[in-house]
Amino acid sequence: MSRQTIFPKSFAWYVMLGLLFSLSVSYSDDFVVPVTVTNRTAHYLHLSINDKSFTFVAPGSAVQTEVTTDGVAIHAVYAPGQRISGKFTQSYPTIRRQSIPSSSSSCHNGNDSCEQTTAPSEVRTPLPVQVEIRPGDLR
Repeated sequence: MSRQTIFPKSFAWYVMLGLLFSLSVSYSDDFVVPVTVTNRTAHYLHLSINDKSFTFVAPGSAVQTEVTTDGVAIHAVYAPGQRISGKFTQSYPTIRRQSIPSSSSSCHNGNDSCEQTTAPSEVRTPLPVQVEIRPGDLR
């Protein structure tokens, strides 16, 4: 009686590669940053937040979304049919970069001396974005 395997070895190899790839992607240093835009006008607005569009945003209401980029571009215009015109365009950072000094030491076998080096290290912190669009902002 011969022994049959459920999956061929090559299939198991591809499954393992897929799992490793998914782990490497999920542990990347991308941040998910919340973005909130509030309509503080008395009119309906059309909003564009990076590549996402929101139409007929009611007066007093807020739109919430998330971005994974280092910055966010927000565009707003009055919705058509309100006999008013104006536009708002602004970009905001979503990541704070801070350089901090870090040092390391290295000693070589056979030598009694050690070498210490200092190099800056970058720390990235997410910056949530909250924007209130008022009538004077739309020109």
